[in-house]
Amino acid sequence: MIVVTGASSGVGEAVALQLAGCGEHLVLIARRADRLEQVAGEVHARGGSATALTCDLRDQEQVSEVARRILAEHGTPSAVLSIAGHSIHRSLPESFGRPHDLVRLAGTNLLGPATLILALLEPMCAAGTGQIVAVTSAAARIPAPGWAAYGASKSALDAWLRSIRPEAERCGVGIGIVELPLVATAMAAPTYGQRPRGALSAQQAADRVLRVLETRRTLASPWWARLGAVLSQTAPALAARAAGAGSRLTARSLAREGAR
Repeated sequence: MIVVTGASSGVGEAVALQLAGCGEHLVLIARRADRLEQVAGEVHARGGSATALTCDLRDQEQVSEVARRILAEHGTPSAVLSIAGHSIHRSLPESFGRPHDLVRLAGTNLLGPATLILALLEPMCAAGTGQIVAVTSAAARIPAPGWAAYGASKSALDAWLRSIRPEAERCGVGIGIVELPLVATAMAAPTYGQRPRGALSAQQAADRVLRVLETRRTLASPWWARLGAVLSQTAPALAARAAGAGSRLTARSLAREGAR
């Protein structure tokens, strides 16, 4: 049995549909019950089996209850694919007076996923098998203006997973991290538009997630994100200026696109 969060749309939906023929029962988790049921129905139409469980990852009680139901009704997962995420783009002036943005993003991108993973990881470790694959972001490696809260929440999940990985692996459970670049999804649309230039499709992003699942790789990350991480550590002032210049260039490009 495989658990997939964020399965109602975007990358999570694409992953769920690709897994429909894998022979494993899927437990699909997301906030939107109607969309989640549609995805579960499509999985069935493709010859697979799926259970839809509605859950808001920002609600710790809901997350704990979903984990309890998974273990009671379906047993120990063979894999947990943590794909759900939320992003907010705000400049520093726009962030003043909005500390709740940090709370919202931390709930969806860190606390909810970590709570679910911990609850399911315990029986997986006891069984001595399984895999966790979590989607973070290239923003976790390269701090960028406008993405402070998002980058912080994703980098926190990234660091947490790296920290627990050695102990989980000693128990037979692998942990893989997929640092995705920009993906053309509904989450990205408010900032980048419906067809952002150079973005991955949801299907291409799903392929990266499933490749990590199949190969048990510990990390999949764009080369430029790894290079940017080195630069941000060795030359932080230069990296900050480069990120600022890139942010301004993107904003001008989006303004031009919007004016057409």
